[in-house]
This record gives sequence, structure tokens and C-alpha cells, in this order.
Amino acid sequence: MDRETLNEMVKLKFGARKAGGPEVDLVKLAADASYAHEIFSAIENLPDESLVMLAMTLRDKFGLLSAMPQTPASPPPTLAAAEKVTEPEARYMSGARS
Repeated sequence: MDRETLNEMVKLKFGARKAGGPEVDLVKLAADASYAHEIFSAIENLPDESLVMLAMTLRDKFGLLSAMPQTPASPPPTLAAAEKVTEPEARYMSGARS
């Protein structure tokens, strides 16, 4: 981890403490993605714009920003579309007729 990221983590810890936010464990923040997500979410709800920006920056550096779910490009096929019967199948009457 580079020095700039470490400095940002320390700023986040002390800024969150001053703003009345959650207590941040820096080692756990760097090692545990679910803890980091929880802490970043709590800090992003604080009224301090600089802390929110810092949390988003760190979230991006930790690779957690790109892991957020994205909307699918096309909706999944519905059951009604899967059950739609084509014309030749609709005329099939179980066996050959003479």
C-alpha cells in the first residue's frame, strides 16, 4: 500500500472521530472488504463533504467501488416468453395421420 493511501486512511479515521462517526480500525479496514464497506457506508452518511469524498476515494483505491452491482444491459427472459409456442409445434397432434 502506498504512502498516499495510508495518509488518506489516517485522515479518514480522525475525521470520522471528529464528526461523530464510527471508530475506524485501520488494520481491519485494509484487510477486510466487508468491514471496509460497512465503515465507508457509515462515513458516507455523515454531513461532512470532505469525509464522503475521502471515503469514496479510498473505496475506489481498495477496488470496492467497481464491485458494486450494476444493472444488467438486457432484462432476463420472462417465463411467458419461454412458454411461447411456435406455430409448427402448435399443430403437432402426437403422431402421423393418414
